[in-house]
Amino acid sequence: MMAESALKAKLVAASALVFLFGSGVVVGLAWDQTVSASTPTETRRGERSERERTRHPMTIDRVGLSAVQKATVDSLYFFYGQRLSDLNTDFQPRFGAVMSDFRAELRQILTEDQRVTYDLLVLEQEADHTSRHRNNRDR
Repeated sequence: MMAESALKAKLVAASALVFLFGSGVVVGLAWDQTVSASTPTETRRGERSERERTRHPMTIDRVGLSAVQKATVDSLYFFYGQRLSDLNTDFQPRFGAVMSDFRAELRQILTEDQRVTYDLLVLEQEADHTSRHRNNRDR
């Protein structure tokens, strides 16, 4: 009986310690997010480059956001935008290699005249894509 209550006390104490430790971790993470977040004042002061201060309109912009919510959306937009940019940097070379292999195999089934036409069309398409991409960056 005495051993049973000692075991219960140890289990309760261990559970309390685990709960306390877990709470400390959660509070620490929340504090870190609060301390490192951009404030609306920082966002308004323009601590970002001109390109970063503007973003494309999003669906969420049409729900009537407060100033704090807009600042949070902007912060999230640029945070995830950077992550997507990093992902795209990793992705583009692999995508380009696959497309190059695909085009090479397509060229093998074409006649010489078709290859010339195809190559011109591909160059035209790439130039158009580059032009559109450049225009989107300048906005």
